Amino acid sequence: MSMSNSTSESLFPSSYPEYVYNFAYGANMYPNVLSGRRKIHPIESIPGILKGWQLTFDLGGIPAVEPCFGNIKENPHSEIHGVLHKMTEKDFKHLMATERGSGVDANGYIPHKVNVYAYDGRIIEAYALVVRQISPGIVNHHTLPSVRYIGLLRNGAKHYKIHPLYIEYLQSLPSHERSKLATALVIIEALLLITLFAPIWVPVVSYYMCTKQKPRARAYFFTLMGTNLWRIYRFFGAYRVIRPYYSAPFPLGSTDFEANTKAFRAEVQANEQTLDDTIPDDISSELD
Repeated sequence: MSMSNSTSESLFPSSYPEYVYNFAYGANMYPNVLSGRRKIHPIESIPGILKGWQLTFDLGGIPAVEPCFGNIKENPHSEIHGVLHKMTEKDFKHLMATERGSGVDANGYIPHKVNVYAYDGRIIEAYALVVRQISPGIVNHHTLPSVRYIGLLRNGAKHYKIHPLYIEYLQSLPSHERSKLATALVIIEALLLITLFAPIWVPVVSYYMCTKQKPRARAYFFTLMGTNLWRIYRFFGAYRVIRPYYSAPFPLGSTDFEANTKAFRAEVQANEQTLDDTIPDDISSELD
């Protein structure tokens, strides 16, 4: 067994309890994504608070189209509001397989046990999907989520009646409006990469498929394509989509946040106006 495989197996349990709670803080809060796209129908869904963690958008996605995706990291002064979805073990494994890393790649989302304070007063042990900060997919200078992606979070929060102050927090976060031209260029770029890299990815993906390791095939292919899409994007100097911005955590304790809502808004606005439009050159090594 290789070291990478050993690491992956230690991060992804071979089995879970018969029923699992997943704490959704990103797009999976929205029913159209979880039940519509992923075909997972939770047994129960209830809002909850994860204390000591911060919402981030530091997982690199597709440049100019979906620049980044949601993630969380520990922060003792912050909390995250999300949705606790109760589902079967089979559905949870399916959820993992459809996320970045396909439930097998240690550089993608891994299941992390957390205690979540449900709105109904229960403290529920759940799994939150976390991308570790040592992953090469992490962008240390926050990217801007697309209007489409951040909209999924806002709509999901509204659907499950998450605290209105947290919804206001989500609405305060900036986003990237993608253009049709940029989308078309990225699609062309992706098609060229798929063709040019065929001698590399076809044998590897074929091996994984023949050995019934479909999740590994998916993880390998999308990691290869995503990494090189960013390399080409950076080569042409299109940094504005990944400019840093003020990513304020949602403060621990909703009442504290309520007392400082106006100050929070002013601080976000001030920091956005003073930050540069480009990222430093040395960030390119962090995006590989």
